[in-house]
Amino acid sequence: MNPTNPDRLVEPARFRAAFRRVPAPVAILLIPGGPGGITGVTCTSATSLSGEPPMAMVAVDTKTGVAPLAERAGRFSINYLAADRAAWARAFASRGRDLDDLAAAIVTGRTTVPTLATGTTAVLECRTTAIHQGGDHWILCGEVLHARAQTDAEPLLHHNGRYGTFHPHSP
Repeated sequence: MNPTNPDRLVEPARFRAAFRRVPAPVAILLIPGGPGGITGVTCTSATSLSGEPPMAMVAVDTKTGVAPLAERAGRFSINYLAADRAAWARAFASRGRDLDDLAAAIVTGRTTVPTLATGTTAVLECRTTAIHQGGDHWILCGEVLHARAQTDAEPLLHHNGRYGTFHPHSP
């Protein structure tokens, strides 16, 4: 903090260092469209937005180019990865890469949006309702039209630059 100006924004490096210490779920955002027909990107900022109506939001770097695709398609899915899918997370952390090498794992969801058939803890199929720019990220908001959960899978988490999983304390 700058004592002469307490309203000055925190330095970006300090901000990133603080958020590296906050564990986050790892998801693959899938959107119809793009060079291969489906575009996907890994994200660690995907969460619920509203319970009534059921809504979710995901933030993605503007460099991914996925916001215009989500707007055109009107739909997207948020696929929360299971702990054994860190390789998928790494593969799609590369700014909106085409999903040719995961084609066998992608299925059409109940609402015609592409989803991952396996390797997830939860999948949300969303109708795009709003897209906002927040700094260097796009915030995609969507009404959740369908949700499914895999109750026996542990989640993949991102913390301090590494992938891992959750280890609950005993009661």
